[in-house]
Amino acid sequence: MKKARLFAGLLALAVGLPAMAATLALSPEVDLLVVDGKKVSGSLLKSADSLELSAGEHQLLFRVSKVVKSGQHDQFIYHSSPQIAVFDTQNHKTISIKLPTLASDRDGRRFDTHRDYQILDEQQQPLPLRRDTLQVPGLTLTADLENVMAGYNAGKHPASLPALAIQPQEAPAALPVVVGNVNQKTVTLQGENVTEQMLQYWFQQADHTTQARFLSWAEQHRATAK
Repeated sequence: MKKARLFAGLLALAVGLPAMAATLALSPEVDLLVVDGKKVSGSLLKSADSLELSAGEHQLLFRVSKVVKSGQHDQFIYHSSPQIAVFDTQNHKTISIKLPTLASDRDGRRFDTHRDYQILDEQQQPLPLRRDTLQVPGLTLTADLENVMAGYNAGKHPASLPALAIQPQEAPAALPVVVGNVNQKTVTLQGENVTEQMLQYWFQQADHTTQARFLSWAEQHRATAK
């Protein structure tokens, strides 16, 4: 079943989307954290394959998460540093984030150094882009990322948007996201296949209450799995 599009207006990311909105294609390897100063729920984005953005300038905070190899046999989840991208969707209908090859730990280190991703339009042409890396030691997905980005935008940084520096007095409550360290680069996996490895990864990222609920669910379904 085709996944539904996620409209930015529903998340208070924009007000009154015009007819010339641009569609941002979402990739499972890209974790959107904040869009135009508003925190985005990872669980909600999993149900969508695109995000509608109004025509004009936008700012994304995201990180890349991907299973990569270390050596000939070991695999782990690579997490990039949080990336900030500012671009203009004016006169564009479809845009996407193009990542470089990320197959090994060496590729991951190179990406963190060079940040060589692109924002492409419907003609696969790169858009003018301002980019930066968010350097906040120990930053987690449960942190107030909206205030973190407001502070970033208040400064003179490569990808600052001064218009997003002031937070509204009554900002919408952020939807829950998976607990994890945004700056954590790798999580070592030991499963025999990617499915098992991903189960291990998400279990490690969850809080103790969520882990307990999952273990209870797994025990209830143990008999039917045989």
